Amino acid sequence: MTTIIDVLAAKLNLDPSDTAKAHAELALAMFNEGLGFVDKGDVVQASGRLYKAVEEAIKALAIAKNLDEAREALERGRWTVSLLDDAASKLGDVAERAWAEAYFLHVNGFHEVRIKIDEVERRVKYIRPLIDEVREVIGVK
Repeated sequence: MTTIIDVLAAKLNLDPSDTAKAHAELALAMFNEGLGFVDKGDVVQASGRLYKAVEEAIKALAIAKNLDEAREALERGRWTVSLLDDAASKLGDVAERAWAEAYFLHVNGFHEVRIKIDEVERRVKYIRPLIDEVREVIGVK
């Protein structure tokens, strides 16, 4: 789904606020799905959704704040991990911490499946503030 957003944004020259909103809405949907999978005890799906939520939140904020990384991703037609990492760093402590925790979940919970659900659940407290920031900055609910 995110690839579709990026492709449409590049090909149709969409307004950045519309692109940021699309990424923000996807971030919120992934976050809520992730919480649902935490409640079900599904490490893999919870980790994947929470990682995706943070990834989309960083994209949304980077676009909304007109960061160089967002412009580079638009030119490339896709985001890379290094662009996301650099954007998270520029967005501040909340984004940087959420990104670090989400990347941990992506590797250890989604790909390697070497953690338990309580370790996923503990990381939600570092991801939620980023989601709240997206709600406030982008104006989605």
